[in-house]
Amino acid sequence: MKQNKQLLDLKNTSSLVTGAAQGFGFAIARRLAEAGSNVVVADIKLENAQKSAKRISEEFAVVVDSCELDVADESQVIKIFSRYPNIDFLINNAGVFSNYTVTNLSSEEFDRIIRVNVRGVFLCSREFAKTKESNGNGNGKVIVNIASVDALNPSCVGQVHYTSSKHAVAGLTKGLSVELAPKGMRVCAVCPGAALTEGAIELVQSGSPDGIDIAEQWAGIAKQTPMGRLISPDDVALAVLFLVSPMGASITGILLPVDGGITSQPYEGYLESK
Repeated sequence: MKQNKQLLDLKNTSSLVTGAAQGFGFAIARRLAEAGSNVVVADIKLENAQKSAKRISEEFAVVVDSCELDVADESQVIKIFSRYPNIDFLINNAGVFSNYTVTNLSSEEFDRIIRVNVRGVFLCSREFAKTKESNGNGNGKVIVNIASVDALNPSCVGQVHYTSSKHAVAGLTKGLSVELAPKGMRVCAVCPGAALTEGAIELVQSGSPDGIDIAEQWAGIAKQTPMGRLISPDDVALAVLFLVSPMGASITGILLPVDGGITSQPYEGYLESK
């Protein structure tokens, strides 16, 4: 039986985190590096990925690399997994979102969201599944998909395309978990609630599209959450760390909400205790 201090020891492993230049991805990459895993910071914006990789490498004594990756570009994905054939933990974090009521939602925008959020997870998971067996801490290979509470229920108006994409990520997680378990691979998803990441801040500041008051939506989220606060990127990173570590060795196929309790509210809505 492993001692407690061994359960979070990820030395001699390697992780690849997509969309890791900022937000959830950066927090996840940082926590994995802190636990001893060598990390590849992958992002569609190479310069940002390089800067984030440098920050992590200056803080922890692990190998930190960076690469440019558009997760929806099949040729790029194949090339990256050929470059890094010994990855133990794949974190499918890269994702995009926007706010449009369905009558204002173009087919091009719908396709853009699906292309990154669904096709990207599929392509990266497929190529990861082709890589060699784990050479790390004996916990086997792990995929963690960063989904959303929208993988469970719609979170607000204007998210038909995003909610659809995250439901698809939930389906990918469950389907992959069944197919890859005999190969010693586990597949889970973390479903974060609302968090003011860099991307979310940019969305709020970009102005409200027709029929949606984005600022008002965000202003009410913390009040509607039983724990009374938004989710932090580190909340998500710690959940990922748990799932890839030996502590999660028997866990696969799950959708883990990290949402401050917002998905467990009564149908009547959350009422603050007085």
